Amino acid sequence: MTKTFLFVNENIFTFNSGTEFSAMNRQKLFKRNKRNSKIVTRNYNQGLHQEIEKYGLGNDDILNMYDYFQKVTDVPHEHAYLRYSDMVDKNEYKIDGVDNNKSYIEQKGKVVAQVNIFPLTVGEIGTVDFYDRFGNTSSRDVWDGRGFRSKTQYLHPDGQVGHEILYDYDGQPVMEITHMNINGQVHPTMFKLLNYKGSNHRFNTEDELFEFFLNEISDPKNTVLVNDRPTLTDVVAKVQNVAAKYQFLHNEQTTDANLAGSAKGKLYPILETLFHNHLGDYDGLIVSTPQQRDDLSRLFPEIKTYAIFDTALFADQEAEIRKSLEDDRDNNVVYVGRIFHDKHIDQLIQTISFAKNQVPNIHLDVVGYFESEEYRQELLNLVKKLGIESNVDFKGYLVGEAKEKVLSQAKVMIQTSFGEGLSMSLVNGLEYGLPLIAYDVNYGPRNIIDNDVNGYLVPAGNVREAARHIDDILLDNNLFKKLSNGSLVKAKEFSSESVNKQWDQIAK
Repeated sequence: MTKTFLFVNENIFTFNSGTEFSAMNRQKLFKRNKRNSKIVTRNYNQGLHQEIEKYGLGNDDILNMYDYFQKVTDVPHEHAYLRYSDMVDKNEYKIDGVDNNKSYIEQKGKVVAQVNIFPLTVGEIGTVDFYDRFGNTSSRDVWDGRGFRSKTQYLHPDGQVGHEILYDYDGQPVMEITHMNINGQVHPTMFKLLNYKGSNHRFNTEDELFEFFLNEISDPKNTVLVNDRPTLTDVVAKVQNVAAKYQFLHNEQTTDANLAGSAKGKLYPILETLFHNHLGDYDGLIVSTPQQRDDLSRLFPEIKTYAIFDTALFADQEAEIRKSLEDDRDNNVVYVGRIFHDKHIDQLIQTISFAKNQVPNIHLDVVGYFESEEYRQELLNLVKKLGIESNVDFKGYLVGEAKEKVLSQAKVMIQTSFGEGLSMSLVNGLEYGLPLIAYDVNYGPRNIIDNDVNGYLVPAGNVREAARHIDDILLDNNLFKKLSNGSLVKAKEFSSESVNKQWDQIAK
């Protein structure tokens, strides 16, 4: 019987990390190769289906827990324009448009509700806040981005959620969520399925509900769970109704990547539950490189570990990318990824500062979302201190054509993290023919970069050497072409055909 793979995750976010990108890339890979699979998510997300569209996925590629219990997994998108909605009785209420983001609902001159427009739409209902006679928000209707009322939240006077009711497409209640104040913080303390298969079912936590859901959608003979999120390790470990379970580790397992192959290496706290409590509950671990596989096999021989790249390149993109290489590129350097402390973006900026001495018109595009506003300000201050404001541009989080444009106009891709699982960004750079520069750390860069063939591996923290390599590439067009062609050749190792074969290890 054909195996069905369920890729377990928390959510597909507005701002996604490599873990979500890996899951989405894998779903496309499996779909192309006619393997049965879906991304399975836990979190409630009123805009989930709009988010997945940005990445070329459809309703059949994803299964959300709340969608499932609300029986709206395959509902098509319909525009829920406020002006034409039967939510408002036009004979009794008046719609007063305030701006593009909100409108008021008035009754006899008094505002009784505020409609917040769904993000990135024109006039479609997002949420509706209803006011009590004192002007406090007493309840809130949350509309799904596909155009229907999804749930109602009843609020305390301080604005915190007290109780929630979730509906099916016809507006019938199917779930209740109760929130209580615990040590000054309001938390959900009860999840109740209403008349699910003829009975009510009560759960104390969302993870208990998620465990129940995973068992409901699985089959003991052919369902394979691949858990992408360490935060869900405990939940997936408890699921019984499956043929096999695997934990995918997308990063190095230790806080110090240099000690990843040593018993002295300290596990990331988020992984301690897996390695200390649940190895026996999984059929295997999946990592992105043979080196990490070998290290884990030696350190934890009681569980089988497999090496499978966590991203694949699709051949149908290659022709357009090769065409872009024919155009002259300015002296642009690009970084793509999270803008977090652990990525050492400060060293990236310092590298550009040194490289500018030889290439005054060098320009760095930093693509990604910030860890915090504080870190954003810290980096902006560093750029100003170094006097390179005109050489550095924080582009924000980009997807689709906007991201492709930045990559196609770059001449070098750089990365300055001290540890990696593989690095989807560097792999992505290969198909754009980008020479790559990265720190020589565990594990991924060593699998992607061949010195003086398609880029350079640099000792971690050596910003001057990184700057020297950037200058060499930008100042020597023959070197750029040589390394660029090397990247296009290296990209073949990460082709969808190659990665699909790697999955045969556990798919048979």
